[in-house]
Amino acid sequence: MNVLTSDWNSSKAQLSFVRKQVFIIEQGIPAEDEWDEHDQDAVHFVSFGTTAVPTGVCRLLNNGHIGRLAVLPAYRLQGYGEMLLQKAVQVAREIGIKKVFLDAQVEAQVFYEKHHFKTDGKVFLEATKLHVRMERLI
Repeated sequence: MNVLTSDWNSSKAQLSFVRKQVFIIEQGIPAEDEWDEHDQDAVHFVSFGTTAVPTGVCRLLNNGHIGRLAVLPAYRLQGYGEMLLQKAVQVAREIGIKKVFLDAQVEAQVFYEKHHFKTDGKVFLEATKLHVRMERLI
């Protein structure tokens, strides 16, 4: 298991594949809500197991926003999400970001709390899903 740090142009095929499978097909998020202008400038992360097939993805924006963390169903609960999140936090720290934040789907809130993210508990609708804003000092 490893995580590759990349950019949109270098890893677009892997990033698009995982996000389409998880967000658009599995969760039913409209494609126009999934793809945005931030992909081009973000630092992207792709996790892999023992093959060249990507298992998960994540991105980090230069303002400390971690987002689009997704792991394919067959690879969930195996540590890929944790590896992706830890790598995003590590890279944020390395580039001088002091606080990272994310908009977690409410079903994933406990996962992020285990990784020291805190929330004010306010729930909001984003891309047809209920979310909570979470943040962590690093």
